[in-house]
Amino acid sequence: MRTETSNPVVVPLPGLANGMPRFEGAVAVYRTPAERLSDTGAGWMQDEAVRIARRDLGFEALCLAQMLVLAGRRQEALDRLDQALLAAQEANDAELAFLVQAARLPVLEVLAPGAVVEVLLRDMVDGAERIDYLGTLATEARNGMPPRSGPRLAAVGLAEVPDRVGKMRTPQVAAAGNGNPIVTIRTLGTFMVAVAGKPLVSGRKLPHKPLALLQALIALGGSHVSASLLVDALWPDADGGCGRRAFDVALLRLRRLLKVDHAIVVSGGKVSLDRSLCRVDIWDFEQLVEEIEQLLPVAGIECLLVEADNLMSLYGGCFLDAEEDRSWVVPARDRLAAKFARAITLCSRALIGAGAVEQAERLYRRGLELDNLSEPLYRGLIECCLGQGHKAEALNAYRRCRELLSIVLNTRPSEETEALHRRILAAD
Repeated sequence: MRTETSNPVVVPLPGLANGMPRFEGAVAVYRTPAERLSDTGAGWMQDEAVRIARRDLGFEALCLAQMLVLAGRRQEALDRLDQALLAAQEANDAELAFLVQAARLPVLEVLAPGAVVEVLLRDMVDGAERIDYLGTLATEARNGMPPRSGPRLAAVGLAEVPDRVGKMRTPQVAAAGNGNPIVTIRTLGTFMVAVAGKPLVSGRKLPHKPLALLQALIALGGSHVSASLLVDALWPDADGGCGRRAFDVALLRLRRLLKVDHAIVVSGGKVSLDRSLCRVDIWDFEQLVEEIEQLLPVAGIECLLVEADNLMSLYGGCFLDAEEDRSWVVPARDRLAAKFARAITLCSRALIGAGAVEQAERLYRRGLELDNLSEPLYRGLIECCLGQGHKAEALNAYRRCRELLSIVLNTRPSEETEALHRRILAAD
């Protein structure tokens, strides 16, 4: 963001002629010092001023990229277009994002033809659906495309499932297709990176620091992660300048390793994975957990079992299970483990409510095979066994929980688990 003072530039917005309300008349896109963006006394709300400034930067990066294309400097243009797209997303401006994607299309047709372009075309259709006067055309375009892959509800036997707002949606099974991202990354259980469907292999050991950078980026959210935060995580003992140079080298080596430079976007000191080019298993996992939570009120036994199978397939184990317990690994690992335990518990309780107690018990046991330190899953299994009158099995589950927590974590079961133990001992 600029810090020098200049006069405001009035820019007519696309869509005003089509009845899309924005502001009264035209919009003044302010090139102004950062401190003035916080000046609510001037009649501007802070958030709106920041949004406008980001939109301004996006337009500037778009114009510069177009001139770089005319000069034959396509790779530099693509970097600027990545910056413009990030600015459009931060400004939540669908029209600017669509213009940037349209500008990326001819560049990528030269630099990365094939699957990358196919993914971009689908993203353009997705973006156009957010713009009212392009919505009909977007629907027509989508009808001529193969379905895009991704996690979807695989409720066998359910043609339609009502969602929370009373509409109807049709579950679809995830399937491979031409719309698959270029880079796929698995972090749950075994860590693996594949480019264009081929796992990374080498005659020598794969470079450690570039892959650690990728892991840290994913662990910290995958989008808009501060570069300085990544430097502190991976090079905690390095001086500021040395740490940043080490980061730049690792980023360059990672881009070469992935063979898709623009899969990782760096703009304004923030690092992001381009979700149109990268697919990370934890993103699919978290989306599936949300879909399960939405589905539970109307799901039958068969549907619940299918969704539980999907969950088990995605959650192959703890996040970066083979890696050391670094400071940036543990929070993400704990958060994802808690989501897994919650989803299993919700499915199991729904199964119990539907009278499928044995299926619920099996589900708890399968969950513990993937995470044998999860107290919530042990408690669920104990309650399930007690509900069926299996006191010995409930006691065995408690003892296993206590022993593993003591050996692995050097801790004792929580008071909630101990209360269940007392219930076991008091049972007839």
